[in-house]
Amino acid sequence: MKNKDDMFSVRWHYDAGRGAIVWQLMFTETGDLVGQKRFPADRRALFFCIDTVTGKVFCDDYLLMDHVYSVPAGDGWFTGLETISKDLAYCYACQPQSPEHKGIWAIDFRADKVVWARSDIGFIANLDNAFLVSQSSVFGGFPEQKFLLVDPCTGMNLDQSVLGSAQVNVLRENVLQEKVRQNVVLPEVVAEEMAEERLALQQIGIPETIRCECIMKGVLMVAALHEQRELSGAWDSFLKVWHMNRLVYTDCMAKDIGHPCMNNFLIHGDDLFYIRNREELVCVALS
Repeated sequence: MKNKDDMFSVRWHYDAGRGAIVWQLMFTETGDLVGQKRFPADRRALFFCIDTVTGKVFCDDYLLMDHVYSVPAGDGWFTGLETISKDLAYCYACQPQSPEHKGIWAIDFRADKVVWARSDIGFIANLDNAFLVSQSSVFGGFPEQKFLLVDPCTGMNLDQSVLGSAQVNVLRENVLQEKVRQNVVLPEVVAEEMAEERLALQQIGIPETIRCECIMKGVLMVAALHEQRELSGAWDSFLKVWHMNRLVYTDCMAKDIGHPCMNNFLIHGDDLFYIRNREELVCVALS
């Protein structure tokens, strides 16, 4: 049970390392945060896993490896996260000289273990009890692509039948969005047609001239305010939280940068997560 005194205070923070960019975040059903951090200077992409309640780091600096040739998958750079299921996170690598995803690695990051991996399929959609995947082949000298269903727990084909394009389209139309699956609320850039958000910002004294992203959740307003300096043209990005129009938390996400620090915060459950100075992930208790 959370202590009321902890509301709107930092629960924990994670330092990704000098020169890192905290890149992707996903939340498992068992309470872990899995993320990717990227080091552009030497083109390294590594994964980490954190207990969302305590901030304990279970796994850090995890390099995705090709399970066949024992070399870094995607040259150690062209990798990422696809989805989650129960306690597993699913990673991908990109095909050489292509942005197309190739391969699926099912990883229990808390246990630092690859549960299964397949290089012959590409992820398309999480259907909860199955993954819709594609599989490329060559027939008569011409490339072909077929669609299959695989078990998220084992990576095995659920049956030997190949899905038709009409079936695939129906399945994709009914896929649950990842943010809904993971109980995540993402910010929106405040635009002209967002009357409720604009009114709420006016009530707390934020001028419409400031570029703003916000999340409204009950009596809470969380906003990232992006202000451009007149002389240099550089940007400063500040995160602020209001509870019933009372400012209860504020922090600087980045200062004197070349562009606004956009899409760098979210709400998961009762906690706020945001990225500070690109290298640090911060968790703040909202209730």
